[in-house]
Amino acid sequence: MPPRGSRLACSLRTQDGCNGSYDVTPGEQPGSIAKVDPVSWDKPPQKPVQQGAFSVIGEMGMTGQVILVNQYQWAALQQAKLEQFFYGAILWGKSPFKVIEDAETIVKRGK
Repeated sequence: MPPRGSRLACSLRTQDGCNGSYDVTPGEQPGSIAKVDPVSWDKPPQKPVQQGAFSVIGEMGMTGQVILVNQYQWAALQQAKLEQFFYGAILWGKSPFKVIEDAETIVKRGK
């Protein structure tokens, strides 16, 4: 089964109004990620991420689905180190919200 698109367009917005963008490229194997580009910020962020938006880009452009995450969901993904699995879930047609739920559970257990 091929990935849903050729790349994942990602954007982040911080609490101090900085905007960042980056791309994630799918790998060869199902669920895998080949490359995560570094975030390109419009100005250096001083505060944490407030919101993230993720959309699959295919041959004809956007697929029409945008996944939004809030600051707590993004923080949980980072603390649990599950960002790669989150990206893979979006690109390969799995449930990214299940990955977020797992990340929140891992973070709660770690406290």
